[in-house]
Amino acid sequence: VNKVFAIDYDMAQVEILLVSKSEAYYKNLAPSMRLFNEYFGGGMSSIMFQELRESKALAYSVYSQYIEANRIDKNNYIEAYIGAQADKLPEAMEGLWGLMRSMPESEVTFNASKKAVLENIRSSRITKTGILFNYEQAKKLKLDYDIRKDVYEQVQHMKLDIVKRFHSEHISNKRYSIVVLGNKKLIDQKVLEKYGSVKWLSLEEVFGY
Repeated sequence: VNKVFAIDYDMAQVEILLVSKSEAYYKNLAPSMRLFNEYFGGGMSSIMFQELRESKALAYSVYSQYIEANRIDKNNYIEAYIGAQADKLPEAMEGLWGLMRSMPESEVTFNASKKAVLENIRSSRITKTGILFNYEQAKKLKLDYDIRKDVYEQVQHMKLDIVKRFHSEHISNKRYSIVVLGNKKLIDQKVLEKYGSVKWLSLEEVFGY
């Protein structure tokens, strides 16, 4: 069962964040993960941005990311966010939840995402102190080489099916903790209850004051 944590805060908008703990770090996941992030929720050309902001005008901001662990003994995480007007809470929740459960397929978006991942690697340089920090980070993941080499080599040959499988295996079947920040007077709690058991938290519990 998903859990919903709601925080009463005097604001006109509502902020919604979905978080889920995923599997432990696995280096072979890196290429498909990078491509999935770019395709699904990484920018203005991503599926999430196009579906929720451009097509439906539900959000002023939206993104999703599969977050890689920064140490070999840590787990990866999934997070997805949408910020909208409070009166659009039902549609915003439905839209965000729908995409987490079922991912639209677009060859045009996929090809643009693949190009973006490869261009980013081609154009970025690790220099000066960045070399040391990059080396130290690789050590924490038990890597003795730059993982971008795997990403660059494999992403070139990937098809849309890879991204579809990633969503199916790592996103759509997860349980999520849902955090909602907004004005309690403007939030329809029955909408929240559709997605899990709701617990209201005070500002003191969350922020410590």
